[in-house]
Amino acid sequence: MKICLAPMDWVTDCAYRIICKQIFQTHWNVDDELMLWTEFMSADWYTHNPSWVIKHLLKSDFDHETIAQIFWWNTDSLIACAVDIQKKYSYSWIELNMWCPSPKIMKCAAWSGMLKDKQKTLSILKSISSQIDLPFSLKTRIWLTQDDIQEQFDFLLEASKYVHLISVHGRTYKQSHSWDVDRNFIYKLKEQLPDTLIIWNWWLSSYQDCVTKINNLDWMMPAQRAIGNPWILTPYVPTNQDVIETIFKHLDLSVACELHFKQAIQNYDHSHGLEQPTYENLQHLAKDISNNTINVDHCHAPIEFRKYLFRYINGFPNNKACKKNIPQARNYKDLKKTLSNYFDSIS
Repeated sequence: MKICLAPMDWVTDCAYRIICKQIFQTHWNVDDELMLWTEFMSADWYTHNPSWVIKHLLKSDFDHETIAQIFWWNTDSLIACAVDIQKKYSYSWIELNMWCPSPKIMKCAAWSGMLKDKQKTLSILKSISSQIDLPFSLKTRIWLTQDDIQEQFDFLLEASKYVHLISVHGRTYKQSHSWDVDRNFIYKLKEQLPDTLIIWNWWLSSYQDCVTKINNLDWMMPAQRAIGNPWILTPYVPTNQDVIETIFKHLDLSVACELHFKQAIQNYDHSHGLEQPTYENLQHLAKDISNNTINVDHCHAPIEFRKYLFRYINGFPNNKACKKNIPQARNYKDLKKTLSNYFDSIS
């Protein structure tokens, strides 16, 4: 089975992609294949002030099976961004996000807002695909409302002329993240597009759920259930000790990525791109951080790490008490101490 980690803002960063691949390589089914996605990045910000969003493109030589995902509504910005990423960074694919249901973004015609004018969007897809050599893909929904579903289906048939892969979230914009996924829409789309890779995105609760629902599709893409649960990409069910070890490894790696980025952004030159870390260097840096040989009290990563941490410890005994204490930890050392005390108390 082909399985992938859905692009999620402030979630699928370099550190978490590495953790997910490490877990996958340890516990994978030999017939499985993994693909990873970046967080989605504004093409307009990248072309006008890249330092604001360039962190989204941080990638090591370990998580190389990664698709760079961009969004915006302006053709020129999207083309310029896609061409520049292809020129400067070693990504496997480039993808346009037309999925996010944010009402604010809808107003500026980006993300799901691109579903309003399908002829313009088809023109954008054609323009981007003609300007890059990398495979090009699309992530979208099944349209705006239930009444528009057939229109979206026809649109995707046309869009397949310009993309190699289509990820489909089986809900309308109006349904947002609620309601059941429309499986038939996704299966039928694959029937009509046998030569285009089709991915089921969202509402997958486990690896076995992916196996059950893949049917005629090419890939399965767990989303929010994968936050703090990299094992969803494998048939392996982790023990509490597995989770604890992964938490500390992930935390150290997140801080290591932050330290590399802070150094790289000081030397950043848009004409050459962001200096990317090697997996080996990140591992060495994470080890130094764990051994307290580097002062990382100034790092923000331990605070951002909470979004994973709250999910990691779901199901652990007395986790509510721990979750109350976590926000009090303002730096790396405090967070490690809080977690160590908690895990010792339940061991």
